[in-house]
This record gives sequence, C-alpha cells and structure tokens, in this order.
Amino acid sequence: MNKKNARYFLTALMLFTFNTAIHAETVASTSYNSSTYAQTKYPIVMVPGAFAFDNILGIVDYWFGITKELRKQGAEVYVVNISGAALHEKRGEELLRDVENILAITGVEKVNLIAHSQGATAARYVAAIHPEWIASISCAHCMNEGTHFADEFGDLLGDGITEAAFGFFISPFNNLLELFSWVSSDGDYNSDLNRRQSALDLIEASSRKTYDVFNAQYPEAMPSIDCSIINDGVDGAISGGASVVNDVRYYSWGGTKPNTVFYDPIDAILINATKLFMPKDVVWDGLVPGCGHALGEFLRADYPANHYDAIGQTFGITPRGLNIPSIYVQQVNRLKNVGL
Repeated sequence: MNKKNARYFLTALMLFTFNTAIHAETVASTSYNSSTYAQTKYPIVMVPGAFAFDNILGIVDYWFGITKELRKQGAEVYVVNISGAALHEKRGEELLRDVENILAITGVEKVNLIAHSQGATAARYVAAIHPEWIASISCAHCMNEGTHFADEFGDLLGDGITEAAFGFFISPFNNLLELFSWVSSDGDYNSDLNRRQSALDLIEASSRKTYDVFNAQYPEAMPSIDCSIINDGVDGAISGGASVVNDVRYYSWGGTKPNTVFYDPIDAILINATKLFMPKDVVWDGLVPGCGHALGEFLRADYPANHYDAIGQTFGITPRGLNIPSIYVQQVNRLKNVGL
C-alpha cells in the first residue's frame, strides 16, 4: 500500500470510528417524556426485509440500536427472523406462524408490526389473512412496488446456465446468514430456523411484475393510483392509501437519498453497484424507488436516509444529525397515543 492509499485508508477508518462513537452517544443520550413513552397496549413485532436476520453471533442486530431504544422507552418488543431470500407468500406464512406463537406466549389479542423493505409484503399478507391479529403496520422504507434493480438484474442473468450459477453461489450465503442469525441476543423470541433460501426466488419476488400480482391480491392500504406506471416509477411517491383497513392501522415513511456516508461500505460498494441497474433519474433510497414507500398514512417521504440507514446499518453509520432509533420511538409513541 503506497503512502497516498495508506492516508486515505487511515482517514476513512478514523471517520468510521468517530461516526460510530457519535451515533452511540446520540442514541444513549436521547431522552423522551418517560420510560413509558413507547409503552403500547399491544406488543411490537419487528419484521425484517430481504437478507433478514435477528442477530449475527450475538453481535450485530438487524435493527441496530433500534430495539434497544424501544425497550428503554417502555416498549415490549419481539424480533422475528423470517427467510431472507424467498417469495412473498413463503415469508408471509413464516410471519403468520411467528405472530401466532407470540400471541400465545403473551396472551394478548393483537400485535403491532413494524416492517422494513420486503418485510412489508409479509406484514401485509398476515394482516390480510388474519386482520384480527394485527393492530397496526408501520412501514420503514418498505418495498411495496418492487425495484427496477430486480428487473434489470434478472434480465442480465438471462439464460438458464447463468441463472443457475448465480443461485448456486449466492443461495448458500443466505443459508449461512440464516444459520448465524440463530444465535440471538435481541429479544425473548426466536423464530424457527428457515433452512431453504433461494437467491433466484428473491430476485423474482423483488421484480415489479411480481409486485403487481401481489398487490392485486392484497391491496389493503395501497395507494389508489399505482405510481409505478407513472413515468415507469422513476418519480417519487404521490400519496398514501387508506389509513385503516379491516380495523388495522397503516403507516409508512421513507427517504430519497441513496448515498449518505461515503465511507460506509454499504454506500461505497453495494449501493453504487445497485445503481448500475437503476434508471438514471430515479428517485430512490439506494434499493427501493420512493414510489414504492407509501402504505396507509404516509408520514414522511424525504428523510435524508438510505435503505440501509433506515435500520441503522452499517454498525450505526448513518448521517450525522439523524437519529434513526428516535424515528421508531416516536412512531411507537404515535401508536400508544391512538390506543394501540
């Protein structure tokens, strides 16, 4: 490594460490009205998106710093670990089983679901099948219309040989992630271990065509106008949907800034690679078009956060001045104030 590269590496490392320390201090110093600020009538169940995990080797939480702060403010929180690479209905059935187990454990009648990314379709599926089990769904940077990335990348895979090779190499990674996530320090509930992950199923599930089919079957709280057909979904969201359907309240929020911290590996590598498969002028969060964030009452569309900042990744490296856990705490307080 030459001197120029060494200086660049050292600077990036110092910024990484400084930002992580600032984030930890900010989360720790956040204060609300009381330790019951987020104490809802019904428990909170966290529903992850693609590449889902609960906690990796007892070190890295999917909901980094978020569940800890929610519990600190009085919330009863359960974290589920549904398949990280699977079709919507499969993930929905897994969540259905988890919710049923949590209801039995707690003795309550309903739960509040908080979903991220593809977690939206699992949550929506459960609310459609058993609305009496669900008090609310809160959607953070959710994927409700698919993503151009899946369409373009799926086309790139092209022939069966390339597609099979992709599945052969990537699916084991998802299975390994699932295996590691079995070791949990992030709550009192562990989902069943889901052993069959399919990268090809994930690409299919994330396509806009698949979402059109899913949304036609489970339209609850979706916007009345399909924004994905307006300028090919390149523009941002236009509105939310019905705020209450079958006695289930729906909320959502999102952001439209794909690159937020240049030394975050997710920004530098993953988002920049994803950008190669997205329309040039798309309004998006680093994976999902802003067009697909809206569900029910659309609280805010312009957080200066990307798709991964929304869950505090990587290791809490998020834009300075933006406290991600506080967004969730305030949303849970909103649920509390409406009696949920």
